[in-house]
Amino acid sequence: MRKFIGSILVVAATLGAGSQAAVAAPVVTVGSAYSFYLQGSESDEAFAGVATFDDEAAMAVRGDSFLTVSESESDLGNGRSLISIQIRSTGDLFPVLGETAILGIGLFDYPLELMSVVNLYEARISFLDSNNKLLIETDNLADGVYQNYPWDGFFPATDDAFGTEQIGGLGVLGINFDFFVSTEPTAVPEPAGVLLVGLGFMAMLTTRRRRLH
Repeated sequence: MRKFIGSILVVAATLGAGSQAAVAAPVVTVGSAYSFYLQGSESDEAFAGVATFDDEAAMAVRGDSFLTVSESESDLGNGRSLISIQIRSTGDLFPVLGETAILGIGLFDYPLELMSVVNLYEARISFLDSNNKLLIETDNLADGVYQNYPWDGFFPATDDAFGTEQIGGLGVLGINFDFFVSTEPTAVPEPAGVLLVGLGFMAMLTTRRRRLH
């Protein structure tokens, strides 16, 4: 397993986020804050933003690019819901050829605030091009989340992130985080082809160190 352990440059950003598709039983608390994290293993540009789960779209700056962040929540019936977080960029999010995309939700103790007890039975990250065409989709990552049964709103944890290899240089301008949750017990398949990335924040210093294990 390869881990990246180092400090993170946190870009101060207070974001709003768009919620669409009203559901019969909302899962995420409207108006609550959560964090998202993006980094390329070689290009770096570590970015952590705090978004608000509400009905307004959000914008932030990462390097030379603008990010737009929005969310949607959909009732799938039978006690199941889909929570989706969509990030769009005006520039390649992972520009160095072959680099690993490092991503997470809820870092620094800002998880999605859940209104009820739910199980995370499926979680996927999709990487999109400038036309929102799918480039790569991960396998089900739910089993890599530290606490998914019931889910605590972190993906995968407050001090950890997922890493997906060979994403750099593909022209990724969009990322979707899709979380499928249920109020009923659901079997969770084993994930494949994914890295767990450990992040040590070292008082949020800007010097980044990398160790390979």
